[in-house]
Amino acid sequence: MSSMTDHPTWDDEIAALFAAPYWLPKAERTPIATQWQGCMSGYGIQLNDPASVAAWSVTIFNHLASRSMPLTADSRQYWPEPALRLLAAWINDGCRRSSSDPIDYQERIPPWEPLPVSLRVRRDIVTLSRDELDRYRMALDDILQVANPAAEAPWQRLAYLHTNWCLHYQEAFAFWHRAYLMWFERQIGMPVPYWNFMAAGTSVDGEPAAGIPQAFKDETYIRPDSGEERPNPLRYAAARDGRSKACQGDRTGGAEGGDCTWVHRDPLLYTVGDDRRQARIKKLKLVRLYQQQIMDALKFDAFSHPQGWPGYPWANIPSFDPPPPNSDYPYRNCNFDGLYEQPHDNFHGWLGPDMADNAYTAFDPIFWSYHANIDRMLEVWLRAHPSAIYTAGYPLRPFIGSTVTEISLTDPHPWRYTTIGDLATDSRRLGYDYGPPCYPDSRGETAHAVAAAQGGADAKALYILFEGVSCTQDSYQIDVFIDQSDSGPDAADPDNPHYVGRLTRIGMGIRDDKGRCVRQGVTRVLNATRAAQRLGLTAGTEVSISLVVTDPTTGALVPAEHYEALPGFTPEARWGAPWPSPQALRSTGSGCPACH
Repeated sequence: MSSMTDHPTWDDEIAALFAAPYWLPKAERTPIATQWQGCMSGYGIQLNDPASVAAWSVTIFNHLASRSMPLTADSRQYWPEPALRLLAAWINDGCRRSSSDPIDYQERIPPWEPLPVSLRVRRDIVTLSRDELDRYRMALDDILQVANPAAEAPWQRLAYLHTNWCLHYQEAFAFWHRAYLMWFERQIGMPVPYWNFMAAGTSVDGEPAAGIPQAFKDETYIRPDSGEERPNPLRYAAARDGRSKACQGDRTGGAEGGDCTWVHRDPLLYTVGDDRRQARIKKLKLVRLYQQQIMDALKFDAFSHPQGWPGYPWANIPSFDPPPPNSDYPYRNCNFDGLYEQPHDNFHGWLGPDMADNAYTAFDPIFWSYHANIDRMLEVWLRAHPSAIYTAGYPLRPFIGSTVTEISLTDPHPWRYTTIGDLATDSRRLGYDYGPPCYPDSRGETAHAVAAAQGGADAKALYILFEGVSCTQDSYQIDVFIDQSDSGPDAADPDNPHYVGRLTRIGMGIRDDKGRCVRQGVTRVLNATRAAQRLGLTAGTEVSISLVVTDPTTGALVPAEHYEALPGFTPEARWGAPWPSPQALRSTGSGCPACH
């Protein structure tokens, strides 16, 4: 760029800002400038004409400063502050064309500074200092009384909101949990730290990010205010009603003899070194598959179809008696929302046993950091799709207010409740943001299935579909294999070429008497393309599918006669896209085959 000056002119400095913006790569400057000029000529503004720019100068500056002009979806094209200040100086000098023109100074552009923004920042829990982490623990101890199993304890009341009100298998799933996190933060007066299960090393034994963070495994912590050593509330939290899911019914093993008062997780998560190393390695490798499912879901451009056409989006189905016809909902499975909830469920089952049951899960403190990262990845999708459409008015009971300022368990007025539209927005508008992760996020693998997922026609892509999936009272882990007749629990290994992956069905834990679950089942999809490639299968080849279904709490096998009687446990293999593209559906008016 030209050297900076206090008194710029069109010929020496300003023309180049519009014709060859210096902050862009050289090869892109002219094409992008030409694009700007074409866009703005439609508004009667000629960016290559000094007289036109002078006439519109204040308006141009305001739009550039607010990043609404030139018309672009690429943030790299936004004008940097030095360029804006140069333009402001030129306008205030009277828009001189050359240095021979007299200066006509007026404060046409007053001094400006960006408006101050105060945001709560949710940080990666492994980046917190010891003092910061212990202050978070102290808030759980003092404010929420995490170790108190009494029914009137704040922790029990808070966690029971999830037991009684959570929304799953519908468009409101991610936003209900966003509201829940905001309410949690309002109670403790600080942002919740996130557990980055997307870190590349989470699936590799021995890596610093492997498994769950040490913050959830420590036995004790030191209170910053008094120096007192206390049980770690991130590990020793009172389970639902003071009795872990691991200790319910005939389940007596718990966390290998641990006190049933506290929440239990899979004991493998606490092992180190040679202690059950091979079992731990196998468990950690599953994370790689779950991460890939999330990366594949993020590639979908639609959040939840149809957005009002035709019929209602399925979070807004007015009645299930009788259930609406499938033809009203041709896209309900073909979206980010549907595919994202699936790995969410898988991680819940992976952490178990309390995390593997919707009636128990929020009593485990890792739930909050886990869901903060679920929300962080949702935020990645939301910021990449600012024009997405949602069922804006759908209420997220029991939360009230556009920023979740209170709750009501009895208010009959749906318009008072927080809605999807309130929260389906950039989190910074809601008052919070995310700090960078300590370890880089996994980038996943490139798969043939991505093109098909976006409506392409890659015939080499193979999917396993489960149709009619709906809520169950109990939880199940479904491991899926192709062309392997002797599959068993030990074969559920990502290194096994026959292993497709896992579909976890998180049970409601209690009878659903509030209509929180869709009665008309949805479709869940596993991407089997990678397994097919490793087995050398060609498109159209008939494949056999076998399932191993286990109880995520006990690891016990579930007999086929039990799960086959439940909805959504019958798999189907499908080569190519699992459903037509949205464009094809619009042109033909047909429904999505996966919904029939």
